[in-house]
Amino acid sequence: MRARNLSRFPVVRWLRSSSAAALVLLLLACASWAQQPTNAPPQPATPAQSQSPSTPSQPSASGTAQAPAQTEQPSTASKAQDEQPQPETHISKAQAKELFRSVDEILQFASHDTDLPIEHKVKRNLITRAQVEHYVNKRMKDDKDTKRLEEAKLVLEQFGLLPRGYDLHAEFLRLMAEQVAAYYDPRSQSVNLLDWLPPDAQKPVLAHELTHALQDQQVGLEKWELAGAKDDTPLPDPQEYVAEEAQAARQCITEGQAQVVWFDYTLAPLGKNILTAPEFVDAVRGAMGASKDSPVFSDAPLFLQESLLMPYTFGLDFVRTVLANRGKDAAFAGLLHDPPVDTRQIMQPETYLLHQVVAPPKVPDLDALVAPDYKRIDFGSMGEFDVYLLAKQYGANDAPNYYRHWRGGYYFAVRGEVDPKVQIGLLYYSRWDSPEAARDFAKLYADYVPKRYDSVSPTTTPATHDAQYVFHAVRSANGGSGGIVMIENQGNDLLIMENFDDMVMEKARQVFFYGWTPAPRGAKEKK
Repeated sequence: MRARNLSRFPVVRWLRSSSAAALVLLLLACASWAQQPTNAPPQPATPAQSQSPSTPSQPSASGTAQAPAQTEQPSTASKAQDEQPQPETHISKAQAKELFRSVDEILQFASHDTDLPIEHKVKRNLITRAQVEHYVNKRMKDDKDTKRLEEAKLVLEQFGLLPRGYDLHAEFLRLMAEQVAAYYDPRSQSVNLLDWLPPDAQKPVLAHELTHALQDQQVGLEKWELAGAKDDTPLPDPQEYVAEEAQAARQCITEGQAQVVWFDYTLAPLGKNILTAPEFVDAVRGAMGASKDSPVFSDAPLFLQESLLMPYTFGLDFVRTVLANRGKDAAFAGLLHDPPVDTRQIMQPETYLLHQVVAPPKVPDLDALVAPDYKRIDFGSMGEFDVYLLAKQYGANDAPNYYRHWRGGYYFAVRGEVDPKVQIGLLYYSRWDSPEAARDFAKLYADYVPKRYDSVSPTTTPATHDAQYVFHAVRSANGGSGGIVMIENQGNDLLIMENFDDMVMEKARQVFFYGWTPAPRGAKEKK
């Protein structure tokens, strides 16, 4: 059964998956590479979609796009006319033929760049914007995880990673409309090309997407990215949550490898590659997602931005490190057959190279722990990347100082059995490499509690007298009712509980700090 960590929220997971890798145009500069003279220094460009297809840049005699000459300031009427949306154009039959022909050429480049063999030709389709929108809507409706969308969204709101009432489904559709690009679909084993973008704007994206085709031919991407977990259960199982971290790591491999090929393709006319042009790679890496031409993405919550970018940024850094230290075979075929096991290995590549693995903490019977008054609605791992997300959301300027000390964790969310409309209960357990690191994260979490609730006041209960931080926290949306937020660490272990009654909190302390075993209803715990 499949669990989910925060960074693999259903819609986030689908958007950044290889079958919907439309985000690449947001992250990378594509359009102007076809216009760069071969002797020009590489310069980061703007995303392809920022250039209206109806008003392409005009090349000079040398083939370099020229900026329009400076003239007198346009009139107000001219400005208004310029701001009107331009009618969408479509590529000609000759351009479509050129684009289809380029698929084979670029596939050969990607195969040579990665040493991943071409097992068979890749099918290609030319699709309209309406077809893309239909595909997105259909995939979202078909995605089994969307059945848990509302519960998962509530968990993200509880952590403070989404604003309360945020319409994630609608914002996702807006984001896809803004960031749509050519994409490879492993279900049909075909690459889908866009009929409204000129070929030169799509070719660099093809280098990225056709790398996914080669990966798919080697390992079968959809099954490989599941990391041995199943994808057909309505509720995640706490006993198999470790697969979720492996899934997140594997997506970083698929996107990181494709990013390397994108860089090598765009740098090839200059006789350079990702290892010989580090300044350019770092410049583009640092600018990923920072585009004024992507207002939907720019306005998205930090959690959504970082989760979407993660496979392209940390994934790129990881694959580049393996490439520099172990060579091409290890960085491509090697990673597909011996992938990293968690996001810690992705974010700290040296741990992968040194074969350092964090043993996941065992999960007690949490359902028995909260019975009979609460019922589980969600469960997921909390990996190193999730600590990075929380640290950034909670205002830490030095997120690595927190996530590098992570040594395991998970969350468990419930609703009341009697009144399911009350605010959800949240249990978050984490393990750190030292008591100091546990205390540091506890303080970071505690300092952000007032920003997640409408009213917070220090308090205490018999069950929380040993905790470092205890608050009575109220949300007005719950009719003014409140709950207890308890934050306690003992040694390297940190336990955070929100909105549970005294009996459950005391039972949890006995389980996590003193080794008691929760038992089914009516039975006694065993020490």
